[in-house]
Amino acid sequence: MSFISKLFSRDDDEFNEVRVDREVLESVIYYSKKAYPNEFLAFFDGKIVDKVLYITGLIFIPGETSKTGAVVHTEMIPMNTKYWGSVHSHPGPSARPSDADLKTFSRNGYFHMIVCLPYSFDTFKSYDRYGEHLDYTIGDYGQFIDNNDNEFFDESDVLTDDDEFKPGFFDEDDDEFFQTLDEERVDHYAEFENRNRVDTISNTQLPQQVIRIELNSDGSVKRIVKNNKK
Repeated sequence: MSFISKLFSRDDDEFNEVRVDREVLESVIYYSKKAYPNEFLAFFDGKIVDKVLYITGLIFIPGETSKTGAVVHTEMIPMNTKYWGSVHSHPGPSARPSDADLKTFSRNGYFHMIVCLPYSFDTFKSYDRYGEHLDYTIGDYGQFIDNNDNEFFDESDVLTDDDEFKPGFFDEDDDEFFQTLDEERVDHYAEFENRNRVDTISNTQLPQQVIRIELNSDGSVKRIVKNNKK
């Protein structure tokens, strides 16, 4: 069993090698340059396959950044979102972790990276959760990205020229909810119009007594005047 594997208590979290997708590092370089002179910080998305940790994406969390550090609100990460570590930039020539970095490492995953000026592939340094150097391999690992559209759509979901577009994810012809809804559907707009409609009436339909209510400035009733119509 590898040294890295001994760090974890769960078998499905064990790995003895780290491989980082090239596009992930390119994205980190881009955002680091955009954030300069402030720091940039994100978390790593990925998966373990055959004891190899593949880093295939970035997870962005709201936070604050400055020239001396970056803070993210990890409490906003959804409960079902698993991240494997972090990556952040240093707006200086050193990629050595600070004490604050080591705290971030220990609390947020197993694999961490820092990139420093001039923000290139050569200025990345990688660490484990204890701040010890951890090797990694750069490659193209897009096949491990979990973005298979077939999990959400099939051929029947594709519109043709003869189909009528209906917004939403449900098929109204087959879905029991929509069938029930059609049976009970009420034209609420027409109902509202009828309820609030003001009819035009002739003089012969006017009431024989007219009541005028005068209000004070605060909305209370000042007086009520009754006039009999002739």
